[in-house]
Amino acid sequence: MKFGLGYESLWLILLGLISGILAAASMIFHGAWQMVTTALLCISFIAFVFLIKKRRKKLQPVLVFLVVALLGYLLCCIFVCAFLGRAKTGDINPADVREEPAILLLSPGEMTEYGSRSALYRLAIKREAGLENVRWWNTPYKAFQLRRSLKGMDKNNCILAGQNLYNKLKEELGEEFRLYSANLFGPPFIETAVESILNDGYKKIVVLNNLLVEQPYKEVVDTKILNIIKKSGVDAEVLFTFPLWNHDALVSYYEQGILEKTQEISPGQVGVVLVGKGSGRKVRDKYPQAVNRERVFFDKIKESIMKNGYESRKIRVAYLGGRKPGLEDAVDYLVDSGISKLVIVAAGFESPGVDTERLLPGIIEDMDLPQHVDTVFIGPWSDGDLLVRALLDRLEMMDVMN
Repeated sequence: MKFGLGYESLWLILLGLISGILAAASMIFHGAWQMVTTALLCISFIAFVFLIKKRRKKLQPVLVFLVVALLGYLLCCIFVCAFLGRAKTGDINPADVREEPAILLLSPGEMTEYGSRSALYRLAIKREAGLENVRWWNTPYKAFQLRRSLKGMDKNNCILAGQNLYNKLKEELGEEFRLYSANLFGPPFIETAVESILNDGYKKIVVLNNLLVEQPYKEVVDTKILNIIKKSGVDAEVLFTFPLWNHDALVSYYEQGILEKTQEISPGQVGVVLVGKGSGRKVRDKYPQAVNRERVFFDKIKESIMKNGYESRKIRVAYLGGRKPGLEDAVDYLVDSGISKLVIVAAGFESPGVDTERLLPGIIEDMDLPQHVDTVFIGPWSDGDLLVRALLDRLEMMDVMN
């Protein structure tokens, strides 16, 4: 029987299109919707099997089905990237105008519960910043990976870190300044926070960067803020504080943490790995200043702990995400150098998230270390008092506190 555009052929094309859309949707959705889309995908596949079962030549309809399914998958990817990776915003009706600035604390943050819209928002930022190899065509798979990662993560650390930092800063700022909070990767989102600021009547926004370096997120953040301001029609001014890569208080935070974790042993027996983010080569080539600033921050930590007797050759820098040198290479070098205590420091991360709560601990757990080597982990600077001091110093540099 010759394959043409008959009744069965149209059914085959329809099934392929539906199957591709359902395949993408089942990777993005969670809970009941995930079960529904997965069940429908299975039904669609079974219907396809029955449709071609009686055909003697099955190769051509199978190829047609696969091509159309791929088309359906890609169409779904285009739709979700174009329309679903955005934060919901409402109307902006400013209240009485306030002359004092509003302070917007901007942190990386993290999702604590998987939601399809929040996941797509998070992935959209990664895609726009060129990170983690997120592309429009692999967004469903990346959402699937994110859902799995969140399942094995200690969510309380993320929640408490954000709340504690906000409360500490709010107490220091007092009643004179209104503090808002926004995250790059989890709620409250930037658009939502800026919308609240404008609705409350503020026309000057000071973005308090709780970031080691601004790039590669600076353009993404600028665009999100400016789009909300443009939508509101308010003539608002936006200022950004300097990032934290060169603040000595954060160097002191890690110095104190390393000394505390290794006080019972000779510094010569200690190996330290400073772990940074795994940005790709294209991002590093595009933002060489951010790479240099991160390196300066790591060098300052290294110099500070060397003053306490730690050996230079036993202080290594490593990265996640395939960036070299990798964590395993750094650890192998330190073990071969004869250490008895290994300190892994998430020095390149500002707050708890998937990398520090799931990926990094998983890598450490899978390492085949000698029994005599004791391993300790020091997380991001999170909500420490030294971080609060650093953030307040940044505000004072802009004369906001005067």
